Amino acid sequence: MIRRNTLFGTITALASFVALTGAARADETEKFYASASIGAGSLSSATLTFSDGVNTSTAGGKYEASFAGGGALGYRFDNGWTLEGEVMYRRNELDPVSLAGLGDFNGGDFASLGFAVSALYRFDIGSSGKLRGYAGPGLVYLQEIDIDFDDGGQQEISFESDDTAWQFKVGGRYDFSERWFVDAAATYLAASSVRMELPADSSQTIESDYDHLTLSLGVGWRF
Repeated sequence: MIRRNTLFGTITALASFVALTGAARADETEKFYASASIGAGSLSSATLTFSDGVNTSTAGGKYEASFAGGGALGYRFDNGWTLEGEVMYRRNELDPVSLAGLGDFNGGDFASLGFAVSALYRFDIGSSGKLRGYAGPGLVYLQEIDIDFDDGGQQEISFESDDTAWQFKVGGRYDFSERWFVDAAATYLAASSVRMELPADSSQTIESDYDHLTLSLGVGWRF
């Protein structure tokens, strides 16, 4: 897990590096872009560890592929780099699970709302100039990450927290007009040992890794 002060320090350094390496040649014409995307996400199975402050129990958490969606705002430098800010909501349904000391549940969900800053390197695909790929790492602040346990379709108990993570994003964009483009991307996000608390009693916690693969399609506009 990345410490929060380290996260924001690294984001600042990342932004400064991309800006300084591109500032000398940057052309201000249509360098900004905004995009919106939707897709599906796969959350890896992970061990759920419940603690009531005295005793602990574990169970395997398994999830179904489910919804992901969000938007991004970026700035393209002429040196091939892009600095991109992104917000993404991810939600995956939880399969039935039993945790000693907590209960037996027939479902639930594991969800997060994350804000990311990424440094993406662009490269041409083919000779048309309309299709480009990109790839690069990013740092993520999970403003809220929570796991809900349901019984009979009703939420019984929920644990939540905020945390930090890293991600790596690859994708491609096709310009279908001077300003509009379509985008397809795969994003792998990883946060280890996320510790979520019961809001009414912080001594009760759930801990789990959060490793998520998102496949998304979107549309964007340069300005």
